[in-house]
Amino acid sequence: MFTRRDFLTTAGLLTGAGLFGGAALTGRRSRAADGDPRRIVIFLEGNGIRPDCVRDPLTLETLAGHAGKPIESSRDYGHDDPVVVPAAPLAEARSLGALAGVDDDISLVERACLVLGLSATYLGGGHSTDFGALSASRAAGGPAGPTIESVLSAIPEVRGNTPFDAIRIGVGAATTPLNYVSCAFDAGKPAPLLLSPAAAFASLFGSVASGQAGEEFETRKQLLEFALEDVTRELKTFSGSKRGRAKLETYEASLLTMLARNDQILGMKGALQAVKPLGPGEADPDPYQSDDPLEQLRLQADIATASLLAGLTNVAVISFGAGSYYWSLQYPSLVDLYPGQQMLGGHDLRHGESPAFYEVLHEVTSRGVAEMARMARTLAAHPEQGGTMLDNTLLLYMSDNGEKHHSNSEEWAMLLLGGNNMGFKTDGRSVTYPKSGHENNRQTSNLFNSLLHGAGLPTDDFGHSDPATRVAEGPLAEVWG
Repeated sequence: MFTRRDFLTTAGLLTGAGLFGGAALTGRRSRAADGDPRRIVIFLEGNGIRPDCVRDPLTLETLAGHAGKPIESSRDYGHDDPVVVPAAPLAEARSLGALAGVDDDISLVERACLVLGLSATYLGGGHSTDFGALSASRAAGGPAGPTIESVLSAIPEVRGNTPFDAIRIGVGAATTPLNYVSCAFDAGKPAPLLLSPAAAFASLFGSVASGQAGEEFETRKQLLEFALEDVTRELKTFSGSKRGRAKLETYEASLLTMLARNDQILGMKGALQAVKPLGPGEADPDPYQSDDPLEQLRLQADIATASLLAGLTNVAVISFGAGSYYWSLQYPSLVDLYPGQQMLGGHDLRHGESPAFYEVLHEVTSRGVAEMARMARTLAAHPEQGGTMLDNTLLLYMSDNGEKHHSNSEEWAMLLLGGNNMGFKTDGRSVTYPKSGHENNRQTSNLFNSLLHGAGLPTDDFGHSDPATRVAEGPLAEVWG
């Protein structure tokens, strides 16, 4: 039964356009503002991506040639300018095999861009930088500003007429259904990541679902209507303070916004039915009952993909054990890879300093990249203005914590797919920037500024609550433009 407590917990799910305060970011219109759709999807893996699992052999050889020694970490980089490998065999990297074209799958190698050498040492590292990863601002005590998906979702050319500004879903080890430590609407305003695939399905596709998901959608609609009646009645007779009235009026406006969105979703019935993913109870065994985080990730990726196809949103974050201790996952389907085939807690696994422990972590990244690749292939199969949906969608795979467990945030390996029509140079290249501390090093904020340029808001100063921590402004010329 869907209770009032459930409603209060999830009614605000995926909302935030009214709470978002990033409109102050302004700038020149993008050269890509030509009417093409623009979408951005971020896959956020928790607790670091080890760069050695995504460096392909040619990139590694090229970097070693510049350094005059083997490359063990970004501290070994010896180049003074960005190193671009035009046709890197990316699928030969340990965790990027999903990019290869196998059987009926198209190759994504030529639609990808591997970015190495970006730093964000001012974020602090540790287990997770929490909000800092997506805001490029130190997040001690809470978000210092909006995270990148909130800024992107407010751009008119990105938002379009979609019901949701952004969807934030994922997987986590904690028992709480919401993760409030990775995304933010604005400074001091966390945005929830929904960690339950069943709840995500009900919230996004409940209007065309049968069973419990359909019942929950109708119940939420009724509760919204009841709540609106209550607050409207209260406002008619309210004799309290101006501040109290303002709170009630804000609440009323939020209810009206959610009801209008419900009506919009109900008007999208055909589009939703055409792409609706598998729902709870529709298969035997039911994957929604699985506690395997890799199975949960697959469900969330399916839900996000269908949301893009249906036009529910143009911005999505899919977290994978990101933030605080949500990364402390166990992977029962990978038990054969664990040393001695004995599963360990996520923290102990990451403290294992040997290739056997790294192999599990490299496979975790491989599975995450595989879900992004699966989404990319689905988008590539759908024609759209200017080519396919993948041409108009930039997919980004990154971590919330740099290069390892207890990271120094000296290197944040990132993988981009698609987005060619948005100006991204996803043509099979790898780009490696000089190491952290070098005057030509570039930071994660530069990558986010590249996203903003491609999305239609060409600002050069996203991130860095303390401007003194910025190495250079603007986008990355080797990645976008």
